[in-house]
Amino acid sequence: MSDTEYQFEHDKERQTFGVKIKKEWVELEYRANREGKFFITNLEGPPQLLNNGLGDKMLEHALEYVKENDFQLIPSCKAIKEYLQRFPEYKSLVATGIRVG
Repeated sequence: MSDTEYQFEHDKERQTFGVKIKKEWVELEYRANREGKFFITNLEGPPQLLNNGLGDKMLEHALEYVKENDFQLIPSCKAIKEYLQRFPEYKSLVATGIRVG
């Protein structure tokens, strides 16, 4: 994975994190509720960017947001479930009673 620093945009109204690389847009969609649950629902963008480390950086950014804001994570898409398998240090953010792999 590259050490490139990305400038992620956070749109709280749309509940997304995004980043533009050249003319390409990568976006992570989430839903947060009043009970403190944070659902990562989708990660999309060009495969050449997602598979070259940007997908992991985006997920890491979202998980740090979850941690900083005391949310409980509900992993709702394949990308976050796979990420948690590779980086188990973030499993402590998963809501009680939710199994990940």
